[in-house]
Amino acid sequence: MKPIGVHYDSCYERHDTGPGHPESAARYCVLREALEALPEDIVRLPGRKAAVAEVLLAHEPYYHDLVYRDVISCADQLRTGDTAICEDSYDVALEATGAVIEAVDAVIRGDVSRVFCAVRPPGHHATASRGMGFCIFNHVAIAANHLRRVHGLKRIAIVDWDVHHGNGTEAIFETDPGVFYVSLHEGNIYPYTGRAADRGAGPGEGFTLNLPLPHGSEGSLALAAWDEHAAPALDAFQPEFVLVSAGFDARKDD
Repeated sequence: MKPIGVHYDSCYERHDTGPGHPESAARYCVLREALEALPEDIVRLPGRKAAVAEVLLAHEPYYHDLVYRDVISCADQLRTGDTAICEDSYDVALEATGAVIEAVDAVIRGDVSRVFCAVRPPGHHATASRGMGFCIFNHVAIAANHLRRVHGLKRIAIVDWDVHHGNGTEAIFETDPGVFYVSLHEGNIYPYTGRAADRGAGPGEGFTLNLPLPHGSEGSLALAAWDEHAAPALDAFQPEFVLVSAGFDARKDD
């Protein structure tokens, strides 16, 4: 039986979002320390910086350049909106993207059966041309296109659970029938997208499944939505690879 992989690194704590920020280095530190205590049969995988060409698998060149310029100019926020940055944010975002690519490559090689990547800054709000919602580069979207371009896969599923809808990931693949996007999220909160009626567009119509849940939903309701809607849709799609955007902000103590 193939082992399970995990990736974490203190380098992600260099992305400084400022005092009192909900997406903080201190929050990540708690997670890293928990992962360090895992049994030795969990394989820790190394990371690396993503190349610019890899970032461009899901982002426009001018947006990549904007991020780089904003960081080196010592701005405290991306000019595209509500994403705090510091002098290390560009490099740390590249590390996060590179780690996710390394993880999917390890699964494809057969080194591990699956990998949990604890990386930050997060990614699912980042569109091809705009960072927002604390996100800079969309690591999962980049990994999906890497799997298709480099490894020749045809059908990728992205499962996204979070309090907030992954508008960036949905937008990147909205017209793409090769990626099936499923999101479980709270309805009617930031970024005010992810309606159940939004199912993709053009050739991608029917390849987006949004499952907005009421505020205060228990886990049982999310599981019921998964069993009734998401699981059958994924079974019908028959993905060759499943990527999970795992958000933990629905937990009451987060």
